[in-house]
Amino acid sequence: MAQNASAFEEFLKRQDITLGKNTHEDNTVYVVNENLEEVGPVSLMALFNDSDRYVTLICFKYLAFPPEKKPAMLETINTLNAEYTMVKFVETGDALTVQVVVPFHDNFSPEVIIDMVSLIFRTMKEEHPRFLKVLR
Repeated sequence: MAQNASAFEEFLKRQDITLGKNTHEDNTVYVVNENLEEVGPVSLMALFNDSDRYVTLICFKYLAFPPEKKPAMLETINTLNAEYTMVKFVETGDALTVQVVVPFHDNFSPEVIIDMVSLIFRTMKEEHPRFLKVLR
């Protein structure tokens, strides 16, 4: 396990936070399951790679949409991606994914990861009505 993943795990223990964890060859994944008001149940993954250069926070395919709505959804995604500097929305197989990539260079901070998870959840809640309007 990489140093950043180990530091994050120690932080979680000190804060008495329990998350799902999977370890693979070159990365460690922590899973945050949350029931977001207005959005519903979502799973956010924090992917730590062994290079310790960045952490990817991703909520994969949290909102499915019919293929005929894809052009309107892509337009909304492009608009939001121009408005947000950290949080990015992506179309993934007729579903919406949201992500943040947090770079680190010998300055890892578990608190920053927690802040970015909160930012993603807050953004999802704020922008969910906008996506629902497109789907009507």
